Amino acid sequence: MKRKKNEEMMKRREKLMGELSGLSGIVRGSLVETGKKCGRKECECSSGKLHPHRYLSTGTKGKNKVVYVSEKERNVFAQGVKAYEKAWKLICQISEINIRLIKEAGPNE
Repeated sequence: MKRKKNEEMMKRREKLMGELSGLSGIVRGSLVETGKKCGRKECECSSGKLHPHRYLSTGTKGKNKVVYVSEKERNVFAQGVKAYEKAWKLICQISEINIRLIKEAGPNE
């Protein structure tokens, strides 16, 4: 019974690993949308209607980094962030399976 359950968990882990390997466009960070004034007096942004401005906020080596995202790049970055979120969920599931498999194997293996 234990062996069958372990085999099922290993099959599930392999399936999750396959899903994880298919996520090549991963982008870690948050896509932030805000408004910005351009500085021209005659522009409508001077009266409150700001120009859309988006960027990717990400942290590397303990520092926050902001990268401008153009309108053309918006969807690609959004997909990358979504892929990262999916990858993280898959990694958590794989970790749970590994924990159970290690506990099932006992200290001698």
